[in-house]
Parts: sequence; structure tokens; C-alpha cells
Amino acid sequence: MTNKKIITILSPLIICSAFILCAAVAMLMYPETFHKFFSSPISPRELPHASHSYYWDVELYARKALNPNCDAFYPLWPFIIHTLFHPQTVEQAAHDFLIIATTLFFISTILLFWIFKTGLENLNLAFLLVLAYTVNPTSIFRVIGYTESLFATFSTLLIWIFLPQSKLHTNLKLLLISVITFLMALTRPVLIQILFASTATLITIFTFEFIQLKIFNRSQLLNILKKYLYEVKATITLWVSSLLGYSIYGSFCQRTRGNFFAPFLAQKSWGKKLGIHLEFLFIPKSLLMDLLGLYLPLIILVIALTLVYFKVKQREPYIYTPKSWWWNLSIIYPPLLILLYTFNFIKNRKFSISKQLNKLKTLDFTYTLSQNYIFWFSVYFTAIHPIIVFFTQNRLFSMARFVFALPFFFLALGYIYRCLPGKTKYKTLTWMILFSTLALIEQWIRYGQNKWIG
Repeated sequence: MTNKKIITILSPLIICSAFILCAAVAMLMYPETFHKFFSSPISPRELPHASHSYYWDVELYARKALNPNCDAFYPLWPFIIHTLFHPQTVEQAAHDFLIIATTLFFISTILLFWIFKTGLENLNLAFLLVLAYTVNPTSIFRVIGYTESLFATFSTLLIWIFLPQSKLHTNLKLLLISVITFLMALTRPVLIQILFASTATLITIFTFEFIQLKIFNRSQLLNILKKYLYEVKATITLWVSSLLGYSIYGSFCQRTRGNFFAPFLAQKSWGKKLGIHLEFLFIPKSLLMDLLGLYLPLIILVIALTLVYFKVKQREPYIYTPKSWWWNLSIIYPPLLILLYTFNFIKNRKFSISKQLNKLKTLDFTYTLSQNYIFWFSVYFTAIHPIIVFFTQNRLFSMARFVFALPFFFLALGYIYRCLPGKTKYKTLTWMILFSTLALIEQWIRYGQNKWIG
């Protein structure tokens, strides 16, 4: 067995061990975390310090596993627990959720590493990205019984099917896409996100194709449709399957509550309504990581469009190149990062300080992203979440979960890293892993204290 194969086998084990180590450190610092996670099912009412926050959303899913009903929570996750374990109490159901979630966590993490290694064709990058995904503070939701574990598993499988390296037959791909998307739509309220991401992906691929052709006519459109026939079929499959998945739950709601769209209306009880809260750009009114969840997906979207556009146009953009290590710290508060970068870019461009402004020479790999369906789907699926939250919530609660507890953001980030030359680019990712590790330990402690974790 070669050294590379040994490293490939050990890498996902090291990644999983890093997550376990963070949990262990937190449990040593605050033993109640250990008791809460590993003890037998306990009712919050039995504890002198208990409150409604002991299980948080898991309690609501547990009640749904005991008695199916129509509300803002989707049915597949509680249905699985009800079918496999037949729990009799909320506490038993909550414990069952935790067991299945933890099992899926390890399975999906190992599988995701193999998929990232295959898709990105870079062992070191795959290791760092999956490590960042696994030790970020929102990864705790994939082991304590939330839907993140199941949805992340479905997302991992969907990525595998869409990879350009996938050798599956086209018809089999479409069949698997339809099944997985159908199940995803029954797991979480992602109908709008899937419709938007798939539509925007197809439009982006077509747009870059037109930019290269420099000709806009009916004949060229037909040629593009023929060239990307599989992508068109995949997009339609995503539309139909996600709509069908929601329709199953919507029909149940129509029978039980008389309203096909009851799950959407039920979210009003969480304070969701259309509005603009400009203060979110600086203060999340929740955990700091929610502010990262608002900014980073949109930053990735802008970078992705910029890099691919200039590569397709065969041009090289000028960028400001920070020299100091403290720029890595500014990522903790994205508004400061953006303001500082914009100020320095404008200042250096105005005075033509060539040492600070350099042409960004991306690798030839960048060109292939213009046609990469799963890359653009990941970018748009990640970006639509902060847009929806920004315009519908009175605070950024759970924003980070929607972004960092799923693999799409990290896949998009990995593809962008593949566009950049040199190895110094990994410094920012390494800093991200360090910050995330400390935050994950804090999350475990907050979990043991029954505090809000996102």
C-alpha cells in the first residue's frame, strides 16, 4: 500500500477524531455536556434547572414523531424515527434522533472526504475543507438530533451524482437526482432554494456560453441547448422533484388543516415577515457566526462570478494583495474586512501603488467552472439562504446553520481555491479552521448549559 493510499484512508479518521476531541475538551471543561449527550433520555421537567431549551427544536421533532401533524417542521426526519424506533415518549424520541444523527454524521463525513478528493482532485485541499466543515461550530447540529444530519447526507449524495468525474449513466443520474431531491424537499423547507439555485445555475452556464460565442441568435441558442441537454434535464428534474416532495406534505396539510401552504404560514410564529433590517449588516442580533453566514456566501458568489467572467473574457483583474497576517483575523467580522479591503483597493488604485495591486493570474482550471453545474448550484444554494433570512427575519437566528452545517459552501470554496495559484492561499483556510475549533468547543459547552447554539 502506497503512502498516498494510507494518507487517504487515515484523513477522514483524523477529521472525525478532531471533532471528537473538541467535544471531549468541552466535556472536560463542563461535565454537564457529557451527561446531556450520553445519558439516558431525561425529561426537562425532571431537572431543577430545566427549561424549554433542554432539547430545543429536537423536542418539536420528537412530538411530531409521536403524533404526525402539519406545522413548520417537515415530516421525513420524524417519520424515520417513528418507523425505526417506535418511541413512546418525547425523551425517547429525542434520544433516538441523537443516535441516528450521530451515525449519519460519521458516515457522511467519510463519504464527503472521498467525494471532495475526487471532485477537487487535490488531497490536501479536500482534507482542509472537510476538516473546516467538520470542526466549525454549526457541525454540532449534525450529531444532536437536528435535520442537518439527514439533509447533509442527502446533499453529499447529490454532490457525488453531479460531479463531472461521475461515471454514472445519464438516466441513472437523473433518477437518483429525482429521488434525493424529493427526499430533501420532505426534510426541510428548501423548495424556494432548490428552484432558485437550479434556475440561476442554468442561466449562468448559458450566459457564459453566450459570452464566449459573442453571437446572440436562435441558432446559437439551439446549439447551446443541445450541448447542455443533460444540465437542462437535471434542472427540470430538480424542479419537478422538489415540487412533488413539498406537494406530498402540502396535501397532508390540506387534509388536516385545510391549507396546502400551512408550513409556510406556520413560520410566521417565528416572527418571519417581509422587511429590511439594515442593522443586520453590522449586528446579527444573535450569535456572531450568523453574521459570517450572512456575508461569506455572498462574498463567494461575487468572487466566483468575477473569476470566471475574467477567465472567459481572457483578461486578468487587478486585486489588492494584503501583506500583513492580521488580515486573517478580520474574517471574524466581515463588515470590517470588506470596508478595509475596499478602502485599500481604491486608495492604491488611485495612487497607482503597483506593489499592492497585482494582476490575478488564475489557473486554466477556472475556465472549466463556467460549465460546472454542481459548482454553481452550490454557490447559489448557499447564497439564497442569507438573502431570504435578511428579508424575512427580525434577527439572523440560525443563519450560520443554513450555510456552514451543509457541504455546499465548502465545495464552492474548494473550487475557488483550485483557481488560485500557489500554496499560500491555504493560510486563510487554516486560520478559519483554528477559529472554528475554538468556537466548536464553546458550542459544546453552551449545549451542556442548555443555551441557544444557533
